[in-house]
Amino acid sequence: MPMRLRAEKKMRKLLIEHLKTRKVLGARIAKEPKTAQDLEQLGLAPQVYMFKNLFSGQVLYSQVPAFHQTQIDEQFPRPNWENRKPSRRNDLWRVMCVATFDNYEYALAAYKGLVQLRQARDVFQQKEAKSLRRKDNEGNTWYSGQYRPTYSQEAVADLAHVVDEFELANTKLQWENLWRKGEDQHWRLDLVEHDSLPPFNPRDQSILLDDLRARAVQEFAKLREAEAVEKQVEESVVA
Repeated sequence: MPMRLRAEKKMRKLLIEHLKTRKVLGARIAKEPKTAQDLEQLGLAPQVYMFKNLFSGQVLYSQVPAFHQTQIDEQFPRPNWENRKPSRRNDLWRVMCVATFDNYEYALAAYKGLVQLRQARDVFQQKEAKSLRRKDNEGNTWYSGQYRPTYSQEAVADLAHVVDEFELANTKLQWENLWRKGEDQHWRLDLVEHDSLPPFNPRDQSILLDDLRARAVQEFAKLREAEAVEKQVEESVVA
């Protein structure tokens, strides 16, 4: 086995510390709900992040490329034996989808809509929601081990409904795997574009999400500059 040089060991240590710092700061930023102004000031894009729990199949929504315990508490208000409150452990959560919207108002509407649909299903319409889920022979929500695929399926359906209901044009969805989006017939293809996330090592998930954030911020800034130039041209023509 080749020996590591001292510089390599030092660089590896610095990288690990950097990744830990990124996760801690990201979690702190995710603690409170964000307004459009908050997102702009923090250098965040008009995005919604969907994280899937590898153990239970549950899905967590976030406005930033990280998550916090307060979000888990808010989005799982009525835990029970079929829908336990998930652990915050970073190694249990993988990004399932990154939704990039045309503006911050769209992103806020989508996030609030997704959270409210979850609350309606888990709090106000529990019986109706359970009646629509696949059951096992004993009448319980179907599961394998502790994993229940119905939760991620419901999250995808909610996202499609929010995009359709609010008519969120120019929405771009990047999936860990395109098969998760289901059939195209369930989506408004005039409003949404589907793509795959680039392949990544789960250990580097925070790096990937930060890169997607930075790219989306740059693209958003370019679009707004182009719109401003076009508006100036129109005003000059009118004058």
